[in-house]
Amino acid sequence: MGIYNVHAGHCPQGQGASGAVGFLQESVEDRKVKNRVITALKGAGHTVYDCTDDTNCTANQNLQRIVAKCNAHSVDLDVSIHLNAGGGTGVEVWCYDSKTADIAAKIAGNVSNALGIRNRGVKYSQGLYVLRNTKSPALLVECCFVDSQNDADKWDTDKCGDGIASAIIGQLVQGADSKPQSAPSAPKPSKPSGNPIIRDGQVHARNFAVPGLKSDGIPGPETNKAKVKVLQQAVNLDYRAGLSVDGIWGSRSEAALKGHTVRRGETQYMVTALEILLMLNGYNPNGLENPGTFGSRLEAAVRQFQKDRGLSVDGIAGYNTFKALIK
Repeated sequence: MGIYNVHAGHCPQGQGASGAVGFLQESVEDRKVKNRVITALKGAGHTVYDCTDDTNCTANQNLQRIVAKCNAHSVDLDVSIHLNAGGGTGVEVWCYDSKTADIAAKIAGNVSNALGIRNRGVKYSQGLYVLRNTKSPALLVECCFVDSQNDADKWDTDKCGDGIASAIIGQLVQGADSKPQSAPSAPKPSKPSGNPIIRDGQVHARNFAVPGLKSDGIPGPETNKAKVKVLQQAVNLDYRAGLSVDGIWGSRSEAALKGHTVRRGETQYMVTALEILLMLNGYNPNGLENPGTFGSRLEAAVRQFQKDRGLSVDGIAGYNTFKALIK
């Protein structure tokens, strides 16, 4: 029999660094899926450790606590459950390297078939904190997109959890029925105000690094401070800079940024920060992923921003571009 770590990503809904919110709430739904996966695996006789962090904390603390729980056990596989955001649709599974590629492909196929949503397949990143720092083989499941009406209409936590568990052990299994968790329901959207691109950027900034940031589409002082926090958070996640995510751009933040660039083809949290910062400045990066992948549409948005700000127009986000984005 196998031994597994399973956890849901982010803090609980409404606390600390909780997950993405759209038609679905990531931190609510990923916990239901996590519970279903665990009961399915345990019901088949396997040993499973729940490594979810349910404390109210920052994103960095949340990631560190999850990894510490995972590394307390020697297991066959670490499984991280998330829901995606950024305007796409479907399921995808992230791996650190090819060691978990086969099982990742089975999970993506099972969830796609069970829910009737797009199979986005297996993707790779060595920048994802959990995949990079867990000692056992690990993968991260992005079950669907919270901001896709199509995915939300077809969403079923029990089918998703059973599909993941069945792929892990190579046989059909079912978990216990998921119980609704007592979390605040999604607030009814108020009448839109301000710039819609900035408003979306504020939502993403809140989920990424700035809990409590108001999403009003107005680029006021708090949004300007949030820009710095977003960049500090990304530098910490990608380069382990150890900055205080305080919205104050001091000498340590300045030193941590110098020498770092992101460009087309790269996947890292700095790309996510770039996407959010463009939105907070009113530019549409044409989607957002966490971590982000730098594609042609994002490059076009960077070039337009550089042109408008009188910067060198090369489509590469380096020191000067990031500094202009957080002004």
